[in-house]
Amino acid sequence: MKDKKIVLLLLMSIAAFLVLLIAVLGIIGVLDVKNYFAFLEPENPVKLVDIDYPTQVDKISLQKREEKLMEKEEDLAKKENDLNELASLLETKESQIEELKKNIQEERERLNMVTKDWDDRKKKINDIARKVTSMPPAKAIEMMENWRDLDIIDVLRQIDKNALDDGLQSLTPYLLTLFNAERRAEITRKMLLPPVEQN
Repeated sequence: MKDKKIVLLLLMSIAAFLVLLIAVLGIIGVLDVKNYFAFLEPENPVKLVDIDYPTQVDKISLQKREEKLMEKEEDLAKKENDLNELASLLETKESQIEELKKNIQEERERLNMVTKDWDDRKKKINDIARKVTSMPPAKAIEMMENWRDLDIIDVLRQIDKNALDDGLQSLTPYLLTLFNAERRAEITRKMLLPPVEQN
């Protein structure tokens, strides 16, 4: 029994020595250990492609990789083109917005000018109405004789307004009687028209 144990121990020592020897020889490159120990071979070994002498499988693999790269390049080119189109569209919209801003500013300035002109005209009409009221009626009619009908109507209406504000009787009816019949009829007709038709 003792002899069997010694033999078994000796065999195990020899086996361990052989394994160690093969491993050392594998490390220093004398033996290809993978031939002796297949379980050391990785399950998915990294396959190196020889570019200079590729096999048919390597050629197909390289071709597929090249096709994928080309697809990516085409996709990138399409995206770049889409971005360029979007940038162009945004530039056009920005230009349109700037044009709209400019038009709005010009319209605002024009409106301000019209408003100022209108305010100036109202002030002048009021001043003239006050002067006409303080003048002898005959002199006032003589002065207004060559005015446009619209200007006469604006002054007469302002005289009415001033008289109402001051609590006095308006001179407008009397002044109208001093115009010749034809002119009086024309002024009266226009005074009865809506403001749009007058203009």
